[in-house]
Amino acid sequence: MTIPVAATEIHEGVRRVFNRVADTPGDTFRFGVGASLAREVGYADSVISGLPSVATESFTGLADLHPYVGLRPGESLLDLGSGAGFDAVLAGRAVSPGGTVTGLDMAEAMVAKARHVAGLAAVGNVTFEQGEAEAMPFAGGTFDAALVNGIFKLCPDKAPVAHELFRVLRAGGRAVVAEITFTDQLARPEIRTVDDWFR
Repeated sequence: MTIPVAATEIHEGVRRVFNRVADTPGDTFRFGVGASLAREVGYADSVISGLPSVATESFTGLADLHPYVGLRPGESLLDLGSGAGFDAVLAGRAVSPGGTVTGLDMAEAMVAKARHVAGLAAVGNVTFEQGEAEAMPFAGGTFDAALVNGIFKLCPDKAPVAHELFRVLRAGGRAVVAEITFTDQLARPEIRTVDDWFR
């Protein structure tokens, strides 16, 4: 795949797009957004309706990973690419009592929205930080588990993200990942603009 667009330009373009998803989720995007998408990728209606609508209106995940991660009370979880906080809030309930959830997202508007969502949902064990997946602001061995719901596809360089994910997990920790892959060659494999990154 030819990528004449600089990685830094893609990175900034992704941040801008997801700030817009946070601020104006009703806009048109080149990917699904909202509660209808959450239903399509496997979240039960009872789960979606159990949270304020602001928690799902900016949802952009790829799958319901919660049945696979097997969270237990007292565990610490990283929600990498936490968006507006939907998965993090659900995880916060699952690790209570005694557990914690930390969401990390590069888009400042998403982080602000996620903090608002956590307040509305009254989950005091969930926090959010702004930062990059390629250089996570956490010490090594911080988390028991991680949810990664569609962030690799957004990063121009995947290897540092995988390395950082491994670094911040404790020995024996686990990560559950949902991602998009291609089974056929793209008709136009060149990435000429930031918008092409989302096709």
